[in-house]
Order: sequence, then C-alpha cells, then structure tokens
Amino acid sequence: MAVTEIHAIKSTLNKALDYIMNPKKTDNTLLVDGYHCAPETAALQFNLIKKNFGKDDGILGFHVIQSFSPGEVDYDTAHRLGQELADKIFDGKFQYVCATHIDRGHVHNHIIANSVSFESGNKFLSRRNTMYDIRKISDELCRENGLSVIENPKEKGRSQYERTLEKKGQSWKALLRKNIDKAILNATDFDDFVKIMESHHYEIKRGKYISFRAEGQERFTRGKTLGYDYTEERLRERVAGTKTKQVGLLYDIESIAKKYQANPYIENNLKIKNIKLMAQTYNYLSENKLLSSEALTAKRNDVKGRYDNSRERIKEIEKRLKVIAEDITNIDNYRKNKPVADKLDSVVFKDRYKREHESELIIFTAAEKYLTKRFKGKTPLIKELRAEQKKLTAEKNKLYGEYYSAKEQLAELDRVARNVQDIMGLEKEKDRQRDVQRKRSYELE
Repeated sequence: MAVTEIHAIKSTLNKALDYIMNPKKTDNTLLVDGYHCAPETAALQFNLIKKNFGKDDGILGFHVIQSFSPGEVDYDTAHRLGQELADKIFDGKFQYVCATHIDRGHVHNHIIANSVSFESGNKFLSRRNTMYDIRKISDELCRENGLSVIENPKEKGRSQYERTLEKKGQSWKALLRKNIDKAILNATDFDDFVKIMESHHYEIKRGKYISFRAEGQERFTRGKTLGYDYTEERLRERVAGTKTKQVGLLYDIESIAKKYQANPYIENNLKIKNIKLMAQTYNYLSENKLLSSEALTAKRNDVKGRYDNSRERIKEIEKRLKVIAEDITNIDNYRKNKPVADKLDSVVFKDRYKREHESELIIFTAAEKYLTKRFKGKTPLIKELRAEQKKLTAEKNKLYGEYYSAKEQLAELDRVARNVQDIMGLEKEKDRQRDVQRKRSYELE
C-alpha cells in the first residue's frame, strides 16, 4: 500500500533537493536518479529552463511523496515505482529527481520536479484533483506489482495518511500473515522458519506465546491473535507439513472433501466455502498435472528460478541504464555550456561575466569533472550511448513481461500450496469444531 501527497515548493529549492538526496537516507545516493538533469546540479538546471522560457518567478517546483507500508516492498522496487510514478505524473516533459529514503521504518520516495517543462515551457498545473489523480496512478502501479491498495480512500474530515495510521494495527496483521505463509513454504524446519522471518526484518519473541514485531512496529503481535493457524503449535505443524511426503495428492483432497461434506458439526456457510476451496485446488492440480506435493514443489522451484533470474537481469540492466543516463546528461551539459566556459578567457570583465553566467559555468565544471573521472579523456559519442540505451531498454521491457508472468504464476502456486496445507489441516479443524459444539451442548444442559 502506498500513500501519496504533493505540495508546491515556493522557496529554498536547493534545500529541498539537498534533503531528499541525503546520502544517509538513500544508501549513499545509490537510490537517487535524475530525469533530464544531473541530481547534483538539478537546482541550477531547473533554473536554466525557467530563465530560457522567461518563467523564473512563482512556484519553483513540486514535491511528491510516496510512502509504502513497512515490509511490503524492497528498496529497488520502491525506487523503480517512484520513477514510474514521476514519469506518469509529469508525462516525460518535466525534469525531476527521484530519491528513495530507507532510513525510517517505512520506505518512501521523494520526487522533486521542475515547475516548467523543458519541452514546451509550460508550467505544471496542480489543480484540486491533482492529488487524487496521483493517488490513482500510484494505486495502479501498486496493483501491477502485487502491493496492497486502499480501495475506498474517501472519508470526510481526515487525510489518507491519518486513515492509514488508524488502520495500521490491522495492516501489520495482514502483512504478518502473508509473510508467515511465505516463510512456511520455504522453511526446512521451524528454526529455519524463524531465520526466514528474521531476514524479513521481524523480531521474534519466544515465551508462552510466539510473538512477532515488524521493523517500525511499536508492539509485538501474538501469533494466536492472527488466527488458529498462527499459534506456535500450528506453525510447527504447518512447517513440518510442507516437508512431509504426500503421495496421491488428488486422492487425499478428494477423501478429505467427502469426510468434510458429511461432517455435521461444521456450519453450513463455512462448509460451502471450504468445499469450494477444495474443488478449485483439486481442479488446478489436476489441470497442471501436479499429482503430488513433490511435483507442486518442483513446479514452484522452476517458476521461482525464472522469476529470480529475470529480476536479477532487470536489476543489472537498470543499473547500467542509470549510468548511461548520467553519462548522456553530463556529456550534454558539457557540450551545451562549453561555449560559455570558453568565452571566459577572452572577456575583459571576467567577474561580471561569471556572475551573469554562474549557473552555466557551475554546470559545465561539474560535467567536466564527471567526464574526466569517468572516461579519462575517452568520452564516447552520445549516439553510441543512446543505441546501447535503446537495446537495453528493449531487453528490459521483454524481461518485465517474463518477470510479471512468473510473478503471477508464483503467486498462484503459493496460493495453491497454502490451500493444500489448509485442506490437510481440516481434519484437526473438524475435531476442534466438534469440541466447540459439544461444549455449547454441555452449557445448554
């Protein structure tokens, strides 16, 4: 789930940019990117665009913040979503810097964009409904990437952020259930399950009841408050169950379904729901020829391998594309401002000339320093860099198709695996329901 907001920057653009690019907050600026500008000289480049179009008064820029729920998204994905959000909000016509902050309990993006388009000179218009448009775009990106979304955001008198904080107790639990379910699927034993949860930044307290606390969460959440399947006893059973050999999976499900259907102690609505779950699970396993737990696990491992490979290659490409973009920006800044820098030697009133062309000279010096350090006198042609950029972008787009396909398939397999676990656990649930009914009968007597 992502919460968004936008506000205008009317002064101190430099300070705002310095804040969002703080190395301590952005993994030493690895999570900082500029669009049509070098992040370190963004303020100067924003101002040059304004001056070129005669619009250097009024609003200086716009600051968009996109915050994610704790533990819901990794740093690289959050940063990519921030850039995609900025691309859609500003339609590729405005310079911006996107910085992802990871120093707090929740990952969040800061996007600062120029108020004037480098393409047309038009100003970005932030209207009353702009905030809702941004939220809609952010929600669409979250859905595409499997993140949660607030489906009914309108509530009179309170901001989206306030409502999110109010509901955070439930959000912690929903996310905790999801992460526990995923950890169980990958754990070899209970100790391994604990290690997996700790690797996802959960603190675990073992006492009378097992409790979990996510990074940024104030209080521990007892497993038993999440439901029957999340007590320590049940968690141990579920972890052990994923590694227990189960031959004839379809037969097992069919057999349990028949017994469950005939059980008089189960409420009718619950019975209908679980029978439907069994039928869907049975059909999926049958259609995909996953006739045993081993086959289901092997299929998941194969899909997970494709998912991981495509994700890693995408990361490699995005890392290279970031470098190429920085190279192009600095080569372009160098060439555009070189005539201004060259003229400095021939002018009589050098100090006045420096004052009049301060921005151009600073940008030129920064670009020259970057290129000297980066290429040591062998600067590539921009057309060569753009050709590589185009080729890598095409490969990345193709990989994203494979990535999302594998991600969707993996989510489906995880869902089916959880269903199988739950179905196999219905025998115990049946006994529990019967005990409850008997207790009620005794109380009535």
